Amino acid sequence: MKKKVIYSIIIVSVIIILSVAVTYAVYTFSGSVNISGTSECFDVNYVKGGDIGSDSSPAKFSLASSYTGGLSTSVTVSLKSTCTITNGTGTLYLNTDTSVTSSALLNGKVLKYQVLDGSTPVEGGSGIVSSAEQTPIYSNIPITTTEKTIKVYIWIDGSLVTNDNVNDILSSVYKGNITMSIESGDK
Repeated sequence: MKKKVIYSIIIVSVIIILSVAVTYAVYTFSGSVNISGTSECFDVNYVKGGDIGSDSSPAKFSLASSYTGGLSTSVTVSLKSTCTITNGTGTLYLNTDTSVTSSALLNGKVLKYQVLDGSTPVEGGSGIVSSAEQTPIYSNIPITTTEKTIKVYIWIDGSLVTNDNVNDILSSVYKGNITMSIESGDK
């Protein structure tokens, strides 16, 4: 008889714990979902697909003195005129794939990026590519109904290459892409 009471208490306790856990999980999940319904308002077109190099054809570089001697990709973005929101704000990211990209490029800190808004270099939109993480390279991009073309260049800064690393650098490859996130400006 005592065994039945103990088993009953254990079973009831397990049921109560599972009920509380499931209720908490559902409450937590439902509390963090925030879908505004405006994603169909933004028109984002990765002109070259957003990739810089690929698995079958990784990007090879030559030494350059400026971004114009490098590789590039573009994205065009705008707010559709049929939307009820009036603006948005975007962030552009550079993603580097280390399974293909040579460590000599990342560790040598010779690989640079430059972001252009139209044909104008973006203030704060340049730097050194040294990680594989999703790196924000252009933030607070105003998105309106006027189409905006943003171009990203990747190049090896020839002034940073030395006799000690020139062979490793010139035989290096790069694979990466750009992505963009946009939030509605009307909240």
